[in-house]
Amino acid sequence: MINICICANLSLEEPSGGIDRILNLAKNVSTHEVNVYLVARSRLKSPFSILLDNGTYYQIENGIAKERPYPLRIRLFFPGVTKLLQEILDRMVRILTYSFSSDVGLSYVIDPYLFIKLLFVCKKERIDLVQFEFPAPSISSFLVKRLLRIPLVYDAHNIETERIRSMGNASGVYLTITKLVEHVSCKISDLIFAVSERDKEQFVSWGVPEHEVEVIPNSVDVSRFSSGLGNNEIRNEYHLENKVVLLFHGPLDYPPNREAAEILANILLPQILRKHSNVHLLLIGRNSPIASGPNITVTGFVRNLPDYIAAADIAVVPVLKGGGTRIKILEYMACGKAVVSTIKGAEGLNLQNGRDILMTKYPDSKFINLVLKLIEDRDLRKNIGTNAKRKVESFYDWKETAKRAVQNYDQLIRAYEKKPKN
Repeated sequence: MINICICANLSLEEPSGGIDRILNLAKNVSTHEVNVYLVARSRLKSPFSILLDNGTYYQIENGIAKERPYPLRIRLFFPGVTKLLQEILDRMVRILTYSFSSDVGLSYVIDPYLFIKLLFVCKKERIDLVQFEFPAPSISSFLVKRLLRIPLVYDAHNIETERIRSMGNASGVYLTITKLVEHVSCKISDLIFAVSERDKEQFVSWGVPEHEVEVIPNSVDVSRFSSGLGNNEIRNEYHLENKVVLLFHGPLDYPPNREAAEILANILLPQILRKHSNVHLLLIGRNSPIASGPNITVTGFVRNLPDYIAAADIAVVPVLKGGGTRIKILEYMACGKAVVSTIKGAEGLNLQNGRDILMTKYPDSKFINLVLKLIEDRDLRKNIGTNAKRKVESFYDWKETAKRAVQNYDQLIRAYEKKPKN
């Protein structure tokens, strides 16, 4: 039995693709004789949190997460003051680098409170390996690695510099700082988990030895998805009985998702409706953009997402920005849905255009024609959906992906134990 601790600078209660990867990897890894502990950013639930944190860390055993409290001496480390100082630092960096958007931030690179919590958990639970998510917790994680002499894994959800650059809201100076942090994250780690072969090639081009990068792709819990889940119930609830339903989901306050939703609602859908008036668009996700019309339903966040995907006929992903790989596409495919995506939206996924998915470079007339083709050809829609489901079952099932991660943990811990202690 080995003990690993995953460190994230995100609140685990805020759903996103990144949180989905963290939780699913942790839960599935824990079914292979691995105790997993999760340390994450504190949530300041009340004004009293400025002086006394009420946060917890998590222990995951056999796929079940349990909360564990921090002792009083840890909770008294002025979490609110730390967060305030981080926000001040973040604003200063944005002003000095001419990057004013709230969609970019470096404040949690320096996080003494996260370091204290991580060190406490690693000592108390006798952790054998630390894994940090995204570049932000790199410094805290590295300090724990050196103090406790345990291996360090960097779970790189994307190439962060590319993701920020694609959104176009950060200056060259800011990107240079981000790239420096990203390169340092790679250098201090004993192993890097990349989400795709494309990202692995990028890390190797930076000088990271190839054997120190392992592809652990974004995956899905295939057992949660089925083409028949809740189909009729959702359609009846939203009066979609005789409609061809298009679907897009994700946190809609995230700029790449928000842009894609606006393109769908304002540009693509009106042109599709000119040929097929019975088409209806479902937009799902928190902080939904303002979109209205008789052919658009905006649901907000939903807990039974597989039911909504099952109720759709076609998934559409006109994403133009972002990084890593889109878990939403894998979720659509796991449910046997035909997907039309931009090449950027399906970036990093091992998919064959015309067989597993339909892709085009931009959400333009070619994109619309692909959607129309699926609307008019049910057999094509069914064939692509069937191929898509098979591809996910073969390459992107968390049960199999987790096995590869555990093998890497085990090998790294054994190799580290053989190193001389300096």
